Amino acid sequence: MNTAEQYFEQIERYLQGKLPEADARALEAYMDTDPDFAALVQQHRLERQGLELLVERDLLGKMQQWDRETEIFQQTTQPSRGVVRPMRWVMRAAAILLIAFGTYWILEQYDPASPETNAPITSVKPEIKPRVPTVRRSKPTPPRQAAPAPGNEPTSDIAQQDPTPSNPAPIEEMTGANAPDYAALANDFFREQDFVPPKGSKGGQAGSAAYNQALDNFQDGKYNDVVSKLKPTLGSGTDALQQKELMALSLYKNKQFDSATTYFREVAASGKQSYAQRAEWGMALALLNQMPTKKPLFDRVMANILNNPQHLYYEKAKSLEERLK
Repeated sequence: MNTAEQYFEQIERYLQGKLPEADARALEAYMDTDPDFAALVQQHRLERQGLELLVERDLLGKMQQWDRETEIFQQTTQPSRGVVRPMRWVMRAAAILLIAFGTYWILEQYDPASPETNAPITSVKPEIKPRVPTVRRSKPTPPRQAAPAPGNEPTSDIAQQDPTPSNPAPIEEMTGANAPDYAALANDFFREQDFVPPKGSKGGQAGSAAYNQALDNFQDGKYNDVVSKLKPTLGSGTDALQQKELMALSLYKNKQFDSATTYFREVAASGKQSYAQRAEWGMALALLNQMPTKKPLFDRVMANILNNPQHLYYEKAKSLEERLK
């Protein structure tokens, strides 16, 4: 599936203003890092504007033709001036309402990915999970009836048959443990010291007073205090990336993995190598906790890391890939 097909529905919802705020921020951050994707969004926007302009131009032409026909009709019948003027206003108001309704309806039904104007809107098929194999419990065979004594054989020509069960044997589902425990895997690979220095060490960069206080709270396990401390100043100051990274880690430790993914993505989009590569690894672990729902995005983030042998977390990503096989 190419990029246009994968993100078509999300782009349409973004342009219509129906996308949730967190998803919209994540989409805009991704547009900043991927020029091709930004061009695709711009193309969708121009197509919608062009379609709206064409519809308005077509309906305006019909309205002008309607006015000309009305004038001809009025000149033929020669009605009184007091009757003609209200009639014009009523017809113009009706035409304006028709333009607005037609534009809204066509924009709702229009699908720029299809060559037909009335093509049905395609929807993404839900992921079909593999069915757990089942085994049918065999029912004991009933004992065969004893042969009748000589002289007592039934006179009927129909051969006697063993009775067959009217209902099939019950089906039992196997509780196989084929699927890996994604949360346990993420817990095995998450190391707090990969992101922040241990408490009492001199490592790491010094930040603002608010950041340093939030870092102390994080190292003490007070993750809710970190979130409340950083929210008022988040994204401002020279340590904005450090603040967002610490916010993402606190949300991760609080098991708010979807929100943590959003902040990790913003840090990764900064382009600063050490921050970006740490954020990519953190985003991979946050998505791993949301598997298999977030599998497409998880695979993409892992591919970005594994395609770069110089990545700071290449070896860890390689080990995680082996554990997932």
